[in-house]
Amino acid sequence: MLQVLTANRLIDGEVVYLASNGAWVETLDAARVFDSKADAEAALAVGAEAERRLVIVHAYLFEVTQAGDRLKPVKQREVIRAAGPTVRRDLGKQAAA
Repeated sequence: MLQVLTANRLIDGEVVYLASNGAWVETLDAARVFDSKADAEAALAVGAEAERRLVIVHAYLFEVTQAGDRLKPVKQREVIRAAGPTVRRDLGKQAAA
C-alpha cells in the first residue's frame, strides 16, 4: 500500500504534502510516497513535529496509486483536496493548470 502524508499549512490553510527533502509542497506529484509501515510511521512523527512547531495542522496519511509518474489518490476526499475548491474552478490549484 502506497501512502502520502498530507496536512494543511497553518499560515494560509493550503493543502500540503511532505516531500522527500522534508519540505511541505503544494502539489501531490511532488510528495514523497511511503511504501512501508515503518516509513509511514516515521513520516507521521515528522508531521507531529511540524504540528508542534505550528507549521501545519492535522497531518495524516492517505493511500495513493501510481500511474506512470503521476500519483492518484484512492479516495475522493483526497482527489478534491489535491485539486482545490469544487464550486469555483477559477480558483485554487485547478485554476493554475
